[in-house]
Amino acid sequence: MALYLYLQFPALQLDNVSIAATSALPLAVVDEQHRIIQLDSLCAERGIKFGMTLGSAAALCHNLQLIPYQHTRQLELLDAVAQQLYQLSPDIALDPPDGLYLRLCQILRLYQGLDSYWQRIQTALSAMPYRYFYATGNTPLAAKCLARQQLNLISSDGEALLAQLQRSPLRFTDLSPDIQQQLQRLGLQQLGQVMALSQAELARRFEHGLLSYLGRLRGEFYHALDYIQPQQGFSSTLELLYDIIDTAVLTTPLKLLLQQLEQQLKRADALCHQLLLEIRFRTQKALTVIISSVQGEYRAAQWLRLCQLKLETVRLTEPASGIKLDVPRFAPQRPDSNTLFQPVQGAMSALQLTSVLQARLGRAAVSGLSLQNQHLPEQASGRPLPFSTVNNEVPALAVRPAFLFQSAIALTEQVELNSGPERFCINRWQPQLQRDYFIGRNRQGQWLWLYRTAEQRWFVQGMFS
Repeated sequence: MALYLYLQFPALQLDNVSIAATSALPLAVVDEQHRIIQLDSLCAERGIKFGMTLGSAAALCHNLQLIPYQHTRQLELLDAVAQQLYQLSPDIALDPPDGLYLRLCQILRLYQGLDSYWQRIQTALSAMPYRYFYATGNTPLAAKCLARQQLNLISSDGEALLAQLQRSPLRFTDLSPDIQQQLQRLGLQQLGQVMALSQAELARRFEHGLLSYLGRLRGEFYHALDYIQPQQGFSSTLELLYDIIDTAVLTTPLKLLLQQLEQQLKRADALCHQLLLEIRFRTQKALTVIISSVQGEYRAAQWLRLCQLKLETVRLTEPASGIKLDVPRFAPQRPDSNTLFQPVQGAMSALQLTSVLQARLGRAAVSGLSLQNQHLPEQASGRPLPFSTVNNEVPALAVRPAFLFQSAIALTEQVELNSGPERFCINRWQPQLQRDYFIGRNRQGQWLWLYRTAEQRWFVQGMFS
């Protein structure tokens, strides 16, 4: 038997803003007709209700904070919730502006029952800041009708679900207001009363929309759902209730987005190497800040530390009105290759230290060393950018000093030669550029690496430690 779960989020936009709020003020979302369509618990305590006009709401609550409804933003949040749940339930369809259909026909075999499945879904939903109502049903429209009554009903008993559906008031259905008014004039108040009438009688008295709805409600007609496809990476936006000019304060709402990212990375058993933090303003173009981790991280606490260091170098010319966190792609987790008896070097690995230094000093200020295919010592090494994590095996080299001068220094003291010469010649057709290198010791006991040019001039290239 088919089974569906419907999730309704009555205040997506409001809940998304409330998590970044720092003061306990009543919040509500108003539409273009200045009606209340989303409200928090403080508004409900003051008697404000859904559909109330702005004037009536302001009379009940003088310090009411209003947010204009944004349909596009609402859909973005709904899709973000669906993507978060996709790892647990792959058959998810959007029901704009505030609902999700979840098909349970096949997935329950994986979880060995409805109760186990619902526990996993509840755990994922509890990590999100959104209020929700839910119900199951044998068809998508049945689950939706029961969920919008805020019954919070989880059951696979078809007879119990049908009985509850028949007791449902007509206002919780998807029937148009005109059809509902016509049915109420006939004394029909509940859905079961309408379902008991013959189809021929309904077809004679009402338009085709009523029969189509009842057929899909019973499962007699096919109800097509457009199931979502998983997105690569992570993307989440947070609107700020108050504009923020201090980047240190900006890390507080950013922490909420990083926690959402951590949950998704855990479910995907993955990590990421780079974050794209978009700071939005009201009049200026958005500012994009790149935060990188050479080793790769999934934990919110580690990413927050890197973000704090990076934001210390950022100066905002205008207060921020919102932030957006993007992760273009995930990387698979790599098992720890440390041996059992390897000593603990410290609380931070070398790659983590590199990430911290790059966040504070900038990527150009931190680099590694690499060998170059050059004979001259001053050209034999380079600084690759960005920092490379590849551990290339380097063959054994001849004896070389630990310290090289930035430019060779003319030899002005007496030196006792110990070994050499070792001839370097860049081009055979330019013998005047050849160098003969020696290892010598001066009167202070310092070991020098020096060379002699074709003109018999002596220079010190470096010193041994």
